[in-house]
Amino acid sequence: MKLQPESKKELKRITGGTALCTAAMWVLFAAFHVVNWVPFDSTVVLGGIIGAAVAVGNFAGICLMVQKVVDEKHEDRRKMMLKVSYNVRMLVQAVWVVIAIASPWFQPFASVLPLFFPRITIYYLQITGKYQPAKPRPQPEVSVDDPDGEAQPADDPGVKGGET
Repeated sequence: MKLQPESKKELKRITGGTALCTAAMWVLFAAFHVVNWVPFDSTVVLGGIIGAAVAVGNFAGICLMVQKVVDEKHEDRRKMMLKVSYNVRMLVQAVWVVIAIASPWFQPFASVLPLFFPRITIYYLQITGKYQPAKPRPQPEVSVDDPDGEAQPADDPGVKGGET
């Protein structure tokens, strides 16, 4: 399944924001390494790369599933597909967290922190006004119709109401 143009645009923005946040994290680790607070080595870089890939993959999974669900006609099936997708994506992230913490090849904090970068990117886009949620479609104006089929505003003196 191919991503729709709007989904591609959002995925690129999330990928860019996550990459920028990951690079900033590495800079902070390097700065803290200079003052001997944390080590900055390949475990930090590798953990950041894989953590960012998991985070962006999670967002891509959301995009793909939403496109797929929109085409589904049965509501029960849509709900089931969304639940399964959510559970699988959360399981993948949980497995990554466990691996990042248990493995000596990854610095745990640098590996788990990128999972939050897509959310930080979305917040940044919302705060700066670069992300605007889709606006609801305008609803037709409701008016009072007379028996002849002509609309009359409610404050029209010809409109009577409340008498019995």
